[in-house]
Parts: sequence; structure tokens; C-alpha cells
Amino acid sequence: MKTIQGGDFLSEKMSEVYEAYDMEILGAVRGRGSMILKTDRGIRQISPFDGSEERLEQEREFKENLYETGFHHIDCCVPNREGELITCDRYGNPYVMREYFEGRECNSGSICDLNQAAANLAVFHIRGRELYAKEGRTYAYREPGNFRRKTQEMKKIRSFISKRPTKNDFELLYIEAYDAFYRQAIDCQAMMDACDRTNIAGHIGYCHGAYNYHSVLFCGGYLATVNFDRFHVGYQLIDLYQFIRKVMEKNNYNFNMAVKIIEEYDRILPLTIEDYRYIYILYSYPEKFWKVSNRYMNSRKCWISPANLEKLSKLITDEQEKQKFLSDFCNHYGFTS
Repeated sequence: MKTIQGGDFLSEKMSEVYEAYDMEILGAVRGRGSMILKTDRGIRQISPFDGSEERLEQEREFKENLYETGFHHIDCCVPNREGELITCDRYGNPYVMREYFEGRECNSGSICDLNQAAANLAVFHIRGRELYAKEGRTYAYREPGNFRRKTQEMKKIRSFISKRPTKNDFELLYIEAYDAFYRQAIDCQAMMDACDRTNIAGHIGYCHGAYNYHSVLFCGGYLATVNFDRFHVGYQLIDLYQFIRKVMEKNNYNFNMAVKIIEEYDRILPLTIEDYRYIYILYSYPEKFWKVSNRYMNSRKCWISPANLEKLSKLITDEQEKQKFLSDFCNHYGFTS
């Protein structure tokens, strides 16, 4: 984060937003798409808001209820002087303020940090189940991972590209790689269809939705959990899978690191052989290929960003390491794919 010198953070554009809150600003640093403010009321984060007011109110209520379960150190929403969660600048641009924390992000290369983050996730899942049970809600079964929808989207994109008379480098590489990744997607769907749904029921509760090393702050004696924008009720092991996947991408598919993360989660929230199998199935799906496909489809076709071609090339290059990781996973946890 970059420190803002002097009164630069009190820019004319933002002054009306800051003044809408009951606080005195003592300093500021730039965060990820936000400003982190040091105030007489503690650390605050203010960021542009592009969601709905209804969803933001749900976030506020969820975090207040989560706090009451004993899961503290979360970025609760802060209302302005009028009691509103959204504050607009003079140009009508909406902003949201949340409580924040002075600390550092989880180090994606430190197994010590990652273990603590995994334990934190397990505790959150326990509290998330308690909160879900307390609310007495009913959960309509939805297939973990949305494999069917994603595979259909990939199929449509492949059809779209194949009909283009002139293909760019991205499209040519996509067509070349498609069949192998599509077969993976179909195989994963078959494995998911064969799984016992009753096992899924035991893992239903509140999910973070985007739990990764950016979402965990080490604050000198405690961990803070932030970035709950995608919180929802669902299959909690997806949080664990996504956390592992992000870590593996940063650490060259270091299998021993993944085992230690899972062991730390399991120490607090025990896992079964079926749980390991579900994590394996979720990881087996060609998620990154689908993401690149989706990004391509939502972009202009007259010019393809070099970044898209680079991402596609890298995931193809990394595929051998990923498959070795999955093979080691099966062997370690004692089941066949």
C-alpha cells in the first residue's frame, strides 16, 4: 500500500464523502482499489460500490450476525451520519465504508501463514453453519461447482470460434486445446453425478465466496477476515478448494504444502474420505480454461488482449503439473479417480 502524503487524500472530489462520516481522518494509504483511512474511530476502508443496495444491506446483516457468533475481526459496514450505507460524491459516484485493520496480507509462500489462514477458514465455516442453522433456512440443492452450466458455456464458445472465418492466435490455440479440457469437464460431471448427495448436506452453511490470501490480514496477535462481497449459503468445501487452488498456482503445485493446509483445516473441522474426493473432483474441473473462455466471450472480438493469450498459454503449460498434483492427491488420500 502506498502512503498518501500531506492532505492529498482529502481531495476535493472525495471531501464530501469523507465529511459524511462521523470521524476525523488522521492519515491514509492506498489499498486494492480503495483507500485505507486512519481515523479517530479506528482503521476504515472506503471503496467504490457497484452492487445493489439490497445486497449491501444483506452484507451488513450477515456480518452483524456473524460477529454475534464469536467470529470477530471482520470488515463490518459503517453507516454515514444519516445512517445510510452508501455515500455518493458530488458526481453521484457511490462509495461504501467498512471497518478495517492495520496489518499485512497473508504471505502466499509461507506455510506458517497459510496454515493459520486455513484454521481461520475452518473456524469461519463452523460459525457459518451455526448461523445458517440458527436462521432455520432451507437450502435448495445446487450442484457444487456449477459444472453443467460451465461446460455448456465452453461448448457454445467452441462452436462460436469454429464458425469464425478468420481466427486469431488465441482462437487457434483455444481450438487446439479444447478437446482435452472438454473431456476433463465431462469426466468431472460424471464423477459428481456418482457422488452421494447426503455428504454435501453436512457442509452447507455460509461461505466466504472468495477466500484467498488477500482476504486474510495478520494484525499482530489476531487474524482479520475481509472481502466478503461474494458471501452466500452453499457448499463450504468450495471455499477450501478455491483457497488451495490459488495457493498451488502461486507455489508451482507444491503438493506437500496443500497437504499441510488440508491437515490444519481438518484439525479444526474434520474431513472424511468423501470430502477429500469432493475436493479432488472440484480441482479436476478445468476451471481456469472455463474462466479464460468466459473472459474471451465477454471481450471485443476485433482485438484480443495479449493477456488472454498469455493466460491460455500458461494454463496449457501448467496442465502437466496440475495432473501430477491430482494423481498425488488420489494416492495420498487413498482413493481412485
